[in-house]
Amino acid sequence: MSSSSATSGMNSSTSPRSPTRLTATSSEHVSMAFIKRCLTPKATWTHKEEFLDAVYWLRQVVSIIIGIIVGILSVKGFLGIITFGIISSLIVFIYATNFQNVDPEEYGGIVEIIKEGFMTAFATFLVSWIVLYSAFHAPESSLPTI
Repeated sequence: MSSSSATSGMNSSTSPRSPTRLTATSSEHVSMAFIKRCLTPKATWTHKEEFLDAVYWLRQVVSIIIGIIVGILSVKGFLGIITFGIISSLIVFIYATNFQNVDPEEYGGIVEIIKEGFMTAFATFLVSWIVLYSAFHAPESSLPTI
């Protein structure tokens, strides 16, 4: 190991190869540009990961919305899980094929796009569903008293 690589490992902020850190304003600019691209129909995606990030965050937002609706409507059991799976997958499919008009084969097929972020979105859905269901439909005897 050379002394330059050992030094750069200990103090990466002075290394000429380390990526520059984003300031708050440039970070906000990047995120706003990303959001704008996500909401633009048939946007140009320069990197595969950018589009998959858009799918991931879309699925997160959709999972919260579905969890809120299913929790307020007092849906129980497997019906709620099936509802989430079908609706979120359908929204991602429509977003990728119709709204963004991407070629699924560039991303490993439509199944790979639909699977992107599914399990983390499922966990988000479960939390929002359980919290809302418990808040609106829990029997008074099971609520803790202070």
